[in-house]
Amino acid sequence: MASAPSDTPASRRRGLRGSVRGLLVLLTVSLLAPALVATALLLERANSQSRDQLDEQLMATARALSGAVDRQVAEGVAVAETLATDQALLNADWKSFHARAKRTTANRPGWIVVTRPDGQQMVNTLVPWGASLPRTPPPDYMVRARDEGRTVVSDLRMGALAKRYVVTVGAPVDIKGEPFVVAYVVEASSFTSVFRQQRAPDRWVATILDNQRKVIARSVRNERWMGATASPDMARNLARASEGISKSVSLEKVKTHVAYTRSPRTGWTLVVAIPRDEMARSGVSVALGTAAVFPLLLLLGIGLALFFANRINREVADLVEDAATIGEGRPLGPGRGDGLAEIAAVREALVAASHELEAREARQAVMINELNHRVKNNLATVQSLARQTFAKLDAEQVRIFTERLVAFSAAHDLLTRTGWTEADLTDVVAICVRVHGDRIDAEGPSVALSPHVAVSLSMVLHELATNSAKYGGLSAPEGRVALRWSLDEAARQLRLTWTETGGPTVSEPATFGFGARLIENLTQRELKGRSRFDFRPEGLAFEAWLPLAAMQRWKNDF
Repeated sequence: MASAPSDTPASRRRGLRGSVRGLLVLLTVSLLAPALVATALLLERANSQSRDQLDEQLMATARALSGAVDRQVAEGVAVAETLATDQALLNADWKSFHARAKRTTANRPGWIVVTRPDGQQMVNTLVPWGASLPRTPPPDYMVRARDEGRTVVSDLRMGALAKRYVVTVGAPVDIKGEPFVVAYVVEASSFTSVFRQQRAPDRWVATILDNQRKVIARSVRNERWMGATASPDMARNLARASEGISKSVSLEKVKTHVAYTRSPRTGWTLVVAIPRDEMARSGVSVALGTAAVFPLLLLLGIGLALFFANRINREVADLVEDAATIGEGRPLGPGRGDGLAEIAAVREALVAASHELEAREARQAVMINELNHRVKNNLATVQSLARQTFAKLDAEQVRIFTERLVAFSAAHDLLTRTGWTEADLTDVVAICVRVHGDRIDAEGPSVALSPHVAVSLSMVLHELATNSAKYGGLSAPEGRVALRWSLDEAARQLRLTWTETGGPTVSEPATFGFGARLIENLTQRELKGRSRFDFRPEGLAFEAWLPLAAMQRWKNDF
């Protein structure tokens, strides 16, 4: 019984490092080695990633809260602008408008105020109709709404009648030629609902600041800090950019990490802060969780695995080349002796096989030469018998039969020179048309034909040339033939055309002769293709489409 590859002398000489088993052991060890380095670097890397992720989460929360505030303000804008078109208001029917405005705000947190240019309130749904209404200097938002002719959102202000911090949306309206302002007023504390809806973590503090850096609403201790001014360092952050992530100190004097974004609609700024000590704890927690996964260790291990796998692949690729060499009939030389033991054992077997195949091919060549010699003798005997048997018959028929036999023999000789492996179409064409010299213009690429195809196609070309010399273009002194062929590599299909010119006028025969029937039989039955005769007046045009079997013997992706 043959010994296993690992027990071969080559394997014993190479030891552990020269075998596939040894490489796998080294690979396992190499995977553990970077784990020590990865453990030291992983915590810092994971902590950094945790901070980056937390920054992204803070900014995303700030933007989401800012968007929610904008939507709440937009609702107030819609209420103010809608009531500004009310017909009772335009007619200065204050009592009717008070009732309608009251119904409009019944399910909303705010109320409606209509103010004259001099600051006198004409309607205020916060109190019943007929109650005494104050007259105050027109606030800034009201002046801007009238002057700019557009709806304006105020900053934080103290309500004249409510005596609480409010935010006002004022829409200008012309009533009987006099500029009034219709305002939708809401308590500043109503914006705390935004924080509850977004459900930010409990330890995070969200704050809405107006354009004067005043606190409109706060998610923590809102009543305590409403109306307070943002810390100086937060004011500096806002002065530098309308959006960003930075360090700050909260109103409670707690060191924080903040994300802030300013709304282009109102100019208000949404600030989300997290205590820095909590951020540090979160980073360590994430780092420990990431350390359990060891992604860096995995990547490094894959890299090392690929490194060792490349060595194996290279040696396997050499084996593929050796197999291709054997397929081409060439013997293999001795191996290098420095490869893997198992690969070396396979190559030793291939070397032995190549020498055995070389010996067999030598014996086969002797047998083929002997067989070819006997076939030629048999063809000569058949030719002699034909002459003697048909001597008293039509000499022309004997000549035609002899020429067909000679054409068959010529194709046989061509294949003999290549060892009956394949024949090039250019060579097949050359032996079939050489009798007619340069009157047949042949052109096409080199195409390898199997022995069966080469013999059958040579008979087709011989019949076409013989028919042309007798009846077609080659029967006239000025006649010529254009022989063209092309190969569709994808479909492995050969297209061949035979076009005659300069001969006698051609007409389609009533019935096909033996030669035409032989051509059709060879192309359709023997070659499994199709053919077409076109008897044009200026000369015969013949086309054939022949499928070809792939001649490639070895193929591999290494």
